[in-house]
Amino acid sequence: MKKTALFLLLLSSFLPQAVQAQMFSVGDDDGFRTNPFAPYIRAGIKMVNFDYQGGQATAAGSLSLSGTAAHITFESGGFNLNASLANQLLGMEDQDYFGLELNFTNPIYLLRNSNYLVGIPIQLNSKITSVRNDAASYDFSQTNLSAGLGAVVQLHFPQKLGATIQFIPQYGFSSSSGGFIGGNVFSLSGKARLNFYNLIFGKNLSLGYDYSFDSYDIDEEQYDYDLTGHTLTLGISL
Repeated sequence: MKKTALFLLLLSSFLPQAVQAQMFSVGDDDGFRTNPFAPYIRAGIKMVNFDYQGGQATAAGSLSLSGTAAHITFESGGFNLNASLANQLLGMEDQDYFGLELNFTNPIYLLRNSNYLVGIPIQLNSKITSVRNDAASYDFSQTNLSAGLGAVVQLHFPQKLGATIQFIPQYGFSSSSGGFIGGNVFSLSGKARLNFYNLIFGKNLSLGYDYSFDSYDIDEEQYDYDLTGHTLTLGISL
């Protein structure tokens, strides 16, 4: 409860700044369609690797998996909500993977120019990860809260295109769905966006790549796993 309350307190301090950034951008002379903070809906695939890192018997690593998940994202300014799913219906045999992530990012720009911004993004992140295997006697189900800061570069060419590259290391806490098994998690996240303004029927199109890495250090070694993801998406502005 204390960890959740702290996360919510930090989150409340982000919201006014995120709203302010959104309002400033919408008033830009280039109009809403060339707004780099415009909301997007994205869909694509996520290549997932879930590897056992503990020191127990080989059977403890029975939840390890490698496959491709369906992925969908809604992002607007510093707000990002995404979900990934892989199961038998999507081609994964005897295993299920589900990931749900919510994060808020507030960049502090150190260099500003009419065509580029360079800064330090601060991010708060909450993530649910679930992995199941029909042959295993237990499941991996963790909820983690983390925070971190990194580097971001944005390029903006009015009426044409915009690009973003961002990388953020994070550290946080993880607990099981029942709250009895917990530990720490170290994460790395990176993203690249290439947005084409007013390309089709007045909509922006966006190509996206996301990298994610979560290293779980849980009290019981049977839950020590590394989760790596590479996500490719195509987005359209709303």
